[in-house]
Amino acid sequence: MFNKKKKNILKRSIYINKGYQILKNTIKRIQYLLKINGFDIKSNKTHNTLDQKFLYKQYKLYKKLNKIQQKKNKKAILNFIRKIDSLFKKNLKKIKIKLIKKSWKKSYIIFQKIIFLKNFKKKIK
Repeated sequence: MFNKKKKNILKRSIYINKGYQILKNTIKRIQYLLKINGFDIKSNKTHNTLDQKFLYKQYKLYKKLNKIQQKKNKKAILNFIRKIDSLFKKNLKKIKIKLIKKSWKKSYIIFQKIIFLKNFKKKIK
């Protein structure tokens, strides 16, 4: 059995490792910063604040993906993935600025877009 000192060392090690995992992953780091400032994407308490324009953009992206997949054109699919990557990177740049300014609500809205784009890209592949 572990003695008390070893248990404390193990707990600290786990805590430090968990913190490191959050810091090294951009998405987890943003999610953590938003959570400690009252915007938890996993919580039902935080209201979904996506704007109508982005909801419409999601619809258009799904529609375009469906059209491309029906044609089975690999070049078109690769170009579409590049477009999604570009949107993802653009939103990452935006959120970094908003986080620096501590604009938590605007950061949260952008983060929802980032999560959508990340998950959408997984569906494409």
